[in-house]
This record gives sequence, structure tokens and C-alpha cells, in this order.
Amino acid sequence: MAEDKFSRTVRIDLMPSGESVAPQSGPDLLAKTGLSTRRRQAAVAAASTRSRYEELLESVYDAALITAPSGKIIEVNNRAVEFLGYDRGQLCEMNMINVIDGADESIMRNVADTLLNERFALLQAFCKRLDGTFFPAEIAVNRLSMDNVRLCFFIRDVTVRHQAEELLRLEHTAVQTCASGIAICGLDGGITYLNPALESMLGRDASTLDGVDIREVLGGAEVAGSLIESALGNEETWMVECDLTTLQGEPLFAQLSATCSRAADGTPSGIVFSVADITMHKRAEEEAEAAHAELEARVKARTMDLMDQNERLQGRIDELETTLQKTKGEK
Repeated sequence: MAEDKFSRTVRIDLMPSGESVAPQSGPDLLAKTGLSTRRRQAAVAAASTRSRYEELLESVYDAALITAPSGKIIEVNNRAVEFLGYDRGQLCEMNMINVIDGADESIMRNVADTLLNERFALLQAFCKRLDGTFFPAEIAVNRLSMDNVRLCFFIRDVTVRHQAEELLRLEHTAVQTCASGIAICGLDGGITYLNPALESMLGRDASTLDGVDIREVLGGAEVAGSLIESALGNEETWMVECDLTTLQGEPLFAQLSATCSRAADGTPSGIVFSVADITMHKRAEEEAEAAHAELEARVKARTMDLMDQNERLQGRIDELETTLQKTKGEK
């Protein structure tokens, strides 16, 4: 494999030439002195390498744990101590099985076997702290090229990301099961998402509307276009009522609202439309208005009838009073 040649390291030791070494009193002493010098150099080099190794280990952002292939922990950095709550001595008496929830010997063997052919293994798991609590973690494991086979576990606490993903799942479920129709479009009006409720309202499948201008679906430029302009121009939710038509040609009265969605830097990234089917409510309103108008007409007619009857009655009373006055005069 192409990557194999990069994963191997060839070590070349360059020793000082004998010309720069001062002559000694005899060949045995020269040999001993040379051997002692090499040992000192090797010791210094080893100490320097160890120092750089420890510095590198401590500079890693993630918790780093060096283990044997069995998972037995050999060395850890400060981040591991912070993440897990154990001190170094406690961790170095443990196995990764005690750290990764649900892990067992077969998992450790599987990880070690995987690293024989792959450069990394990636685990999504929960890790256990000393206090008994857990945190979601992303664990990258690689094989170290040392005198003895060693595995390095890099543990990243992904609690914030996990919470964000959970929130996204909840929001997605809420949108998917919402009774109101939801449509999301880009700044140009091209539809990128429709929820099942809106599909049902319009009688159209979301796949047939992917990329279609939302103005062609929700009330044209006068309605959807105006909402887009208003939402982009202000940080408010704009609302309007309009008549729509389903794919089957059935009338639909809807209440549309539009809100501008924004990226992390505050720039507009799209428009979210909410569509509520108020057809039944509108029909009920119209029926109520019709009933009210009919009642008013009946009341008006009855009032006119009463006024007419009252007028006739008043006329009859006037006639009776006139007759009574005549009768009194004759007497």
C-alpha cells in the first residue's frame, strides 16, 4: 500500500569520526573512552527524546492514554486525569475496559487487530469517570512504533456536540410531526425542505418540489415574494392570509408566516415558511358571518313588521279616539 512506506521509519545514527577525538595513551583506553562517550550520548539523547515525548503528550488537547495491546494503561497525560477524575497512579493500574463503558476483552482484541492493517480505529462510546458519571466520547486509537507494541487512545469529550445533535434530532422530530406545514428555501427562493404536513396540504411530494421556487407554490410573488423581502429586511416574523390551490385543484385557505434564518455570523442563510391550513376555520367564520347576516336580516324584517303593525295599531287607536270624541259631542 502507498501509505505503508510513509508509516515506516528508518533510523540512521551518525557517530563522530575518530579524527576529532584526542589520542589516548593506549588502544584499550581509547576503546573504553569511546564506548563511555557513546553511552553518555545515548543517555542524553534518550533523556532528550523522553522529555520531548512527555512534552508532546502533555500538549495534546485530548485525553491521551498509552496502553498495551490488551488495554492495560501504561501512561496518561494531564487531560486524561482531568477528564476521568482519577490520578495518574490509579489510571496506570487500570485497563481501558474500566474506562470505556461496554468495552470488554473482545473489543480490545478487535481494536488491536484492526490496527495491524489500518492506521486508526475510531470509537463512539461513553466513558466512565471516578464519580460514576458518564460522558459521550469520540475515541481515536492508533498503534505506536516502539520497542514494544503500544496503543494510544485519544479521548475527546463530545458532550456539547452530543447535546447539539440531540437537540437537532428533537427539533427535526418536532418539525416532522408538526401539524403546520414547514418549508425552507434559500435566499433565491429555491425550496430545500418540506415537512410531511405541507406535503399533505399541497398534495405534492417533497421530491417533486426540490429546488422549485417557493413563489410558484405559496401564493406567487405577491404573497411569498413579499414575505421573503419583508423577512430579509427585518428580524421579525411576517404573516399573511391567502388562498392557495392543491395539486388536485381544491381550494385551500392558509395563514403564511416567514422568518429569516441566519448563519452564526448573523448573515441571512435562508427563509423558513410556516403554513397553517385555516380552511375549516375560514369556512366556520364564513358560516358564522352568513348566519349572523341572516339573523340580522330576520331581525330587521321582524322589526319592520313590528313597526308596520305598530303603525296600523296606532292608526286604529286614532280612529277609536276620533269616534269617541264624536260620541261625546253628540251627547
